[in-house]
Amino acid sequence: MSDAVGDACCVINLFAAGRGQVLWAATGFNWHVPRLTAREAQFIRKPDPDDPAKLIPEQIDLQPLIDGGILDISDLAAGTETALFVELAADLDDGEAAALAICQARGWVLATDDRKARRFAGERGVTTITTPELVKAWADGTGAATVEVAEVLTNVQTFARFTPHKTMPLAAWWAAAAVTR
Repeated sequence: MSDAVGDACCVINLFAAGRGQVLWAATGFNWHVPRLTAREAQFIRKPDPDDPAKLIPEQIDLQPLIDGGILDISDLAAGTETALFVELAADLDDGEAAALAICQARGWVLATDDRKARRFAGERGVTTITTPELVKAWADGTGAATVEVAEVLTNVQTFARFTPHKTMPLAAWWAAAAVTR
């Protein structure tokens, strides 16, 4: 299995999908998240128990993924990774900069939906993967029913407020699969 580092947007999106360890494991990666990114990925929105029509913040708890061996919190190593982080932080948010620095130094895949981070990664020879690609890997890898895929996509759209831009990989697949019920 390849190693991948998730930035805050992908971590939030995968958490909002509502499939827990199964979704993360089915993507085919050993997952890492920089400590800075884990601090940025704090909340998703969930229905209020008192008023299900209202969405309220819910704390993201990565501990079950860590305890299950699915996710590793990674720190920037001194030297090259820290220097790359400082360089990248001038143009990217700290979480994206940390994730990209680790990926570039270690030859890992960067999971991000941030267009600027994807561009910087491409310029540096770092492979990227997006939320639509990760969700499709889960759907294909588990043989998820179309209704289940639609539910996951709706969860991400509702609870993480993410819909892929039309130029993102698999944006057309997402749009079609999200309305299948």
